[in-house]
Amino acid sequence: MANSSTLNPNEHFQFQISENEIIPGLPDDLAMECLLRVPITSHPTLRLVSHLWKSTISHSSFFSLRRRANFAENHVFLIQPLSPAAALPQQQMTEPKVTIIGGEFDHIQDDKQSINNKCSLLYNLNIYNTNNEEWRCLAGLTIPTFAQCVVLPDVGKLVVLGGWDPATLEPVSKVLVLDLAVGTWKEGASMLTPRSFFACSVVGPTTVYVAGGHDGQKNALRSAEAYDVEEDKWVVLPPMAEERDESYGMVLSKLGKFWVVSGYGTESQGRFRPDAEVYDPEKGAWETITGVWPHPGINPKSTAVVTVEGERRWWHVIGGEIKEFEWEEREWKGLILGSIIPKIVSELWSCSSSVSLIDVGNGKIFLMGNGENCGGEGMFILERENNENEDKNKSGVNWRWKNVHAPPSFLGFPFSASHLLM
Repeated sequence: MANSSTLNPNEHFQFQISENEIIPGLPDDLAMECLLRVPITSHPTLRLVSHLWKSTISHSSFFSLRRRANFAENHVFLIQPLSPAAALPQQQMTEPKVTIIGGEFDHIQDDKQSINNKCSLLYNLNIYNTNNEEWRCLAGLTIPTFAQCVVLPDVGKLVVLGGWDPATLEPVSKVLVLDLAVGTWKEGASMLTPRSFFACSVVGPTTVYVAGGHDGQKNALRSAEAYDVEEDKWVVLPPMAEERDESYGMVLSKLGKFWVVSGYGTESQGRFRPDAEVYDPEKGAWETITGVWPHPGINPKSTAVVTVEGERRWWHVIGGEIKEFEWEEREWKGLILGSIIPKIVSELWSCSSSVSLIDVGNGKIFLMGNGENCGGEGMFILERENNENEDKNKSGVNWRWKNVHAPPSFLGFPFSASHLLM
């Protein structure tokens, strides 16, 4: 058990617990130890015990304290297509029953072909807990097709934005905000421009940046905007120099610069640009960086900004291997992560139409291949380990591969993903 002085609730929570005891007969520090150990899936039940328990576990400081005490669970949020297995009535499902939070599916009662057609346009927000390998679905919520999701750890919010209306296939400006501390949704202020397939990333503690994408006429966009999730307000940013549809958004450092990598214009659909544009909020201006993406036929979306030994590195799956971008040389170089890349991983990459690469924190990289050309999908966790007897890659880190098992309804290729330790 952790040192009680480390977990003093009055020190770390920015409010008074109250004169009542959290658990009658126990000092508050020991009672807090008990609450911190309760899995996230049981928190809705804890909130029903008393007003004191509800206010305690719903406060943003509670997640911070869980992280400090090493009780936090790592969650990956994935926007995935609703599979036919999940859409079928319960008596027709052949997979294990999954935990549904926030409501039940509106089951589709049509024939199998109709189900397949509809599910290709219906999306869920799913959650994978890497600690206990549990999959959950946030049902009862309409997620726009090809929407983006981002997590703002400092304020404990998840934002879902943009995409297509699944009925009209028109871009939407819809914004949904999930308060992760209390598990409640609200509709946020709409984006100023309906868009889909845009670059998106979190800059600073409360701001989400979006840029590019395309409109309802499939015209690539130069426009950009920023959303403050706490103020629930959008502001217009200066336009980029180039149209950038299907570009990749990221933040490389704590300097708070928003990168929009590659993308293509209206007249050059599918031919990805070799450069990037970087927005500096302090200067209020964009800068073009050349030689960043020399792969005109490859979408940069399966890219991850990975934290390795305190450094921010840019990784991508190209040609069946993980490559790292050398910033000084403006060149992609292959990495050998672990002594041997498993055969199943190599086979998946060789026949996948796309591979998703997600930094999920705690030294873990989540990989998912869309294996339509080889009969299925596959998921893997690439994680750091402290085995000094194994060969190390050039970053001085040991790695190992771990296969991720998921029920069939969670195998849809993720369009967007984010993660949070909570």
